[in-house]
Amino acid sequence: MTNIIAVSGGKGGTGKTTVAVNLAIALSKKKYKVLLVDADADAPNVHILMGASREKIRDVYAFLPVIDNEKCIKCGECAKVCRIHALIQAGDHYPVFFPEICTSCGACALVCPTKAISDGQKLMGWIYSGHAYGVDLLMGELKLGEASAAAVVVELKEEVKKIMANYDWVIIDTSPGVHCDVLRAIINSKVVLAVTEPTPFGSHDLKRLITLTNVVGIPVKIIINRAGIVADEKVIKKVADETKSEIIASIPYDDFAIRAYANGKPVLVEYPNAPSSVAIMEIANIVEEICK
Repeated sequence: MTNIIAVSGGKGGTGKTTVAVNLAIALSKKKYKVLLVDADADAPNVHILMGASREKIRDVYAFLPVIDNEKCIKCGECAKVCRIHALIQAGDHYPVFFPEICTSCGACALVCPTKAISDGQKLMGWIYSGHAYGVDLLMGELKLGEASAAAVVVELKEEVKKIMANYDWVIIDTSPGVHCDVLRAIINSKVVLAVTEPTPFGSHDLKRLITLTNVVGIPVKIIINRAGIVADEKVIKKVADETKSEIIASIPYDDFAIRAYANGKPVLVEYPNAPSSVAIMEIANIVEEICK
């Protein structure tokens, strides 16, 4: 059975992608077949950290409303249901459409009583594959200027479904934040590894992420990154206790990890035989924990 692990962070810059990359490599070194998925379609960078080239699998298209004025009765139902006002209607005029802010939800077509709205489709982004350090990569990328990555993340997860049976582990690196794209990315995961910082801001967003995972019933294990940057790290311990979530790793600043990152390589690749690296030891602890 394929194990699916999501790595998320609530806020940006917690180090979730660095953790996801090194976790995937650590599992690969144990002879597991690993697929690393970059679901941060707004700013995918897993391939950069892995030093991998990308090959396009396919384009991603999404619903784009096209209004037939001959069928339109100017009832205004499409404009009423459009929550972001990509469709507006003033008085006895035909609806006006703003494609640059449309999120392709399709609600307008569902409520139109005369079926005056059809699907024109628009290019939303792309799905890529790659390979590095014994790990297969699958990545989604949103087209520059588009408002929502939802369609790309959905299609990316569909690609994962097609091939996941070929792998022992699927590691999904989500986008930062707590929103629909993160929810889509973590669905069907065995556990979410929440990478956080020991700061008030970090604890605030960690709470929000755990609230999100509770909605879909996925357990959370907490990883404290940049441990030691503040004198008092009880803020994260308090969140863990309140939410009954386990802290499984505490990664301090590590010279080996910093130098590896500066060189554009994962620490497990740049310094595979550095027994004094706390970061490497903590990654090993994470692997041991999720393999239980």
